[in-house]
Amino acid sequence: MNIGRLNWYLQRYSALYFLGFVIYLEYLFFTNRFSFNYLDSNLNFRILLTLFILLANIHGFIGLWTVGTDYLTKRTLGFLSEGLGGVANTIRKLYEILFIAIGCSVTVFYFLIIWF
Repeated sequence: MNIGRLNWYLQRYSALYFLGFVIYLEYLFFTNRFSFNYLDSNLNFRILLTLFILLANIHGFIGLWTVGTDYLTKRTLGFLSEGLGGVANTIRKLYEILFIAIGCSVTVFYFLIIWF
């Protein structure tokens, strides 16, 4: 399986997981089980939420990477300015480093909230 196909499947199946998780939250809310004590003490919910966060990071990474490789190129930035076109690869790498750093820090922050 090539990387492009794997990315496509990850995007689609993570979106389906998000839908299922939201339906599960609505079920908890409408059956009056939605309380922060229940959610904090329920191991299954914490595992499902951890999986949600990991899949959200993968989903976001694929989307942002696609935007970067489509729009932060020598051709597209060179259309705006010849100087930007010359440093398009550097701009794209800095963009990738930025969203990877933000994604990792947000993930660690959420894991600290959920598990500690």
